[in-house]
Amino acid sequence: MLNTIWIATALGLIGGVALAYLIGGAVARRFTVTSPAVRLGLAGAAIALLPALFLSLVLGGTLGGAWGEHYLGQVGFPSSGVPIGLALGIALVFACVVLVGATLGILSGKAIHCYRQWRVRG
Repeated sequence: MLNTIWIATALGLIGGVALAYLIGGAVARRFTVTSPAVRLGLAGAAIALLPALFLSLVLGGTLGGAWGEHYLGQVGFPSSGVPIGLALGIALVFACVVLVGATLGILSGKAIHCYRQWRVRG
């Protein structure tokens, strides 16, 4: 059982990185128009990596494992419910925290761009 927990944790982190990359790439292409916004979006995502790792392991692992045990146990998978829920919880929380960091970076880049345009006009 211990090996499955480690495998589920690793799959959750890999899945979280993939999910954040897919969603972040689609959103960033649609909403960014300036080069500083893209750079600051990447910086925001990089800064959010450590909190994302911590929160995904603590919060996502705890809630996902409990959710998997409860709901998948009801349909007849009590032993395999914990690793599945653990991987899903870690992936979702990791992706959400990284995306929030990237979004804050993009928004600050857009604010800087708007401020520079305002200073040039005024």
